[in-house]
Amino acid sequence: MSKRTKRPEQGFSLLEMLVVVGLAFTVMGFAVMNTMSTSQNARANAAMDAVISQLRQARELAIAKRRNVQVQFTSPNQIQLTLLTLPGEPVPAVMPAVYLNDKVGGGLNFYVFPSIPDTPMNFGNSTAINLQQPTGGGAWTCMFTTSGAFVGTAQSAATLYQATNNNPVNASLFMGVVGKPNTARAVTVFGATGRVRSYYWTGSSWQE
Repeated sequence: MSKRTKRPEQGFSLLEMLVVVGLAFTVMGFAVMNTMSTSQNARANAAMDAVISQLRQARELAIAKRRNVQVQFTSPNQIQLTLLTLPGEPVPAVMPAVYLNDKVGGGLNFYVFPSIPDTPMNFGNSTAINLQQPTGGGAWTCMFTTSGAFVGTAQSAATLYQATNNNPVNASLFMGVVGKPNTARAVTVFGATGRVRSYYWTGSSWQE
């Protein structure tokens, strides 16, 4: 009589299935975290680019039009440019305000992380919108002049129309999402020349 050959059982044990499922969920979790981090960094860069774009546009407009351009930063996330005309000139159309991340919920605001140090420019980080004269001072109403400099006054905004303001203002603008240091971004303006620099936080230092 012939003997029956005992075939090995096919399939997976419950333990093997649990291990595979666990590994799959772990990989998926890392993928989701990386995707979220990439998305947050992209939004942070977009907000920083919006600030840079507005500052450079204001400076170029001031030089091209030979008129001062006022720049107003309003918490939590608004930037407004205004072309300052001389008395008797037609008042130009109001330029639309620009919002960080287009004012979408969960986007970046002007915000300074308490645990993150000042930028390498050392213009100050006591507030998210830090506008100071090189010799010290508080917040100012600021503008780009026809020479490209970034200046300001502690007096009323009306004095900006007189085109006699030559007080250079160094600016540091910090932005991010509360609780997410990886979104920390900063833009600085050197008052004497109007030069704009941008920085992102690596987790240990600011990098341009």
